Amino acid sequence: MLDADAKLCALEDIADNDALGMVARIEGKQRNIFVARRGDAAYAYINWCPHAQLLLDQVPGKFFEPEHKYIRCGMHAATFQVEDGLCIQGPCEGESLKSIKIEIQDGAIYMAE
Repeated sequence: MLDADAKLCALEDIADNDALGMVARIEGKQRNIFVARRGDAAYAYINWCPHAQLLLDQVPGKFFEPEHKYIRCGMHAATFQVEDGLCIQGPCEGESLKSIKIEIQDGAIYMAE
């Protein structure tokens, strides 16, 4: 059973092919994170561009490019794959977003160890 304090949100709180930003305790520090959803799968990352050291969602809550296929940094348009956070285009190509381990249980997304 996962710790109720580790619950981030319900999967249904995130529209399919979209993301939800939030604050969570990561390694003892409050950090801006986001969880992206693809169907019944979810992927969580620190909300921080490896190139610009800025929040990805320069417009709050806007984590994707218009087609919602890729995560995109709002400052310099670096483009990242949803499933692994790898930058495939832009100034940080080849670098990755810092992923956060999560688990989905009973329709809820939890931080995992």
